[in-house]
Amino acid sequence: MPEGTEAGPLQVSITTLQPQWRKGEEGARFGWEYCIPERFWCQVRGQFGAWTICGDVTLCETGAPVEGVTVIAFDRDWIQDDEVGIATTDGNGRFRIDYLQQDFEPGTVIDVELVGGPDLYFRVETPAGQPLLSEDPSAGRRSSRENAGPCFCVDLCLDEEPDDPDPEVYPAFTQVGGYDFQTDIDSGPAGTGETVRGGRAFHRTLRLNGIMSKTLNGNPLEYKFQYRERGASSWKNVTPSQLRKMKIGTLEKVETSVSPPRIRTKDYVVGGTPDSDEVGVTFNGNWIPMPQKSGIFSGDGSFVPNHNQIQLDSRTLATFTPAVDLTGIDAGESAEAPSGVSLVQNKHFEIKMLVRENPPNSSPSASTEVGHLENIAINNRLYDYVRHPNWMGEPVDDGLAVAMVNLKELGSGGCEGIEDALNVRFTAAHPNLGNVGITVEGPGGPYRTSPTPSDPNVNGSRDENLYGSIDFQNISGGKKVEELKNCAYVVTLSVGVLLTNGDRVPSNRHDQIAFCKG
Repeated sequence: MPEGTEAGPLQVSITTLQPQWRKGEEGARFGWEYCIPERFWCQVRGQFGAWTICGDVTLCETGAPVEGVTVIAFDRDWIQDDEVGIATTDGNGRFRIDYLQQDFEPGTVIDVELVGGPDLYFRVETPAGQPLLSEDPSAGRRSSRENAGPCFCVDLCLDEEPDDPDPEVYPAFTQVGGYDFQTDIDSGPAGTGETVRGGRAFHRTLRLNGIMSKTLNGNPLEYKFQYRERGASSWKNVTPSQLRKMKIGTLEKVETSVSPPRIRTKDYVVGGTPDSDEVGVTFNGNWIPMPQKSGIFSGDGSFVPNHNQIQLDSRTLATFTPAVDLTGIDAGESAEAPSGVSLVQNKHFEIKMLVRENPPNSSPSASTEVGHLENIAINNRLYDYVRHPNWMGEPVDDGLAVAMVNLKELGSGGCEGIEDALNVRFTAAHPNLGNVGITVEGPGGPYRTSPTPSDPNVNGSRDENLYGSIDFQNISGGKKVEELKNCAYVVTLSVGVLLTNGDRVPSNRHDQIAFCKG
């Protein structure tokens, strides 16, 4: 019997039975089968407060059954109408609503409805909440509907066949930010794990996304991610603590009680702490349940996914701390000398997404893999160093890349005048080093160059650790220092970093130093 009912034992006399025994090797046996008539069984259920509405929904013109629509039953009351239950039609257009006697007998001090059962009227909607049939509440006062008994049957018909609902899409993990990992990332087992265009590794928080559905095979969907470093044998679950807040869709509600209809929305978020105007998804362990709200015209609204899945903090996948200490080197020296500390290379990971069905009142299904990124290069290592170390040095803690510049002629001070020589000393370093540029701004400028290891006194690697000294004439295209006007000039080193979080790339790192000519 239903939970919450209070009733003592009930004795029911069905019939008088005279057994017809059959003898066998193990003694006499007797079997008896009896089907309790509906009118009796409904009274028995009613004694325990268990009430039922059975019915079907058809098309008025053809009588064809209507599958998959929502039927809501209401009790017409003098003070406030009550919703007594809700159900969805099956392939034959049939539905069943089970409810309790207490659902329509609130037991208030002033109880206007003194006799009988509920006075029933109905509303039929699409799964998205669009009304298909809205009976007037006065229908509950018809003689055929008033004071319905414990078992009630009803036939409902629709004037028009509802449109087919949107087909259920199959979920898939396909992208990191805006990069499709099948085509835009060199993600094969022997690949670099970097973007195909630009050769960028990934860092910080990654927006994993693709195709999302609220359901899987008609049941509520749950999903989670797993990862492992390339070469590892076992997978690790991505846990809630590894996620940063991200919007995965919108809760939309259309209020038709006003004209024009008012549309209200709230963001659904996964990870982090939701704000007061957001709705947070509650984790099921490490599984993320897709919101199931589907009543855009009724209830709380309908959830519309935007195909984002999680915002994964890649810094939690492995240890990328502490920062590499390069405070002991000077501009113009290698980032690997004299300390002997090597730049930390990329780490490579696999990431996959799993989904499962989690039907109500049942155990979840086995999980299914729906997207496997075989190789992604991650680099979150940071660097401690000193900008323009020979003149009012500026310490940098947790720098994304090394960018150091100095002028050989200034030595350890910044007040020496520049007359006829100017050599720019620089160090630019990162395992994913981008474009390196030097600019001298002042009268007649700006003067620019992009140093390479083929330049005199420039050493190292173009894509990782570039350092050395470059003469002003190589910057100015042959113009000599003594030809510069007596004035103040600024030297800027710009260092690009080939990283991305999938949606944005970091700005260039810079260092500057000024000098006076004359």
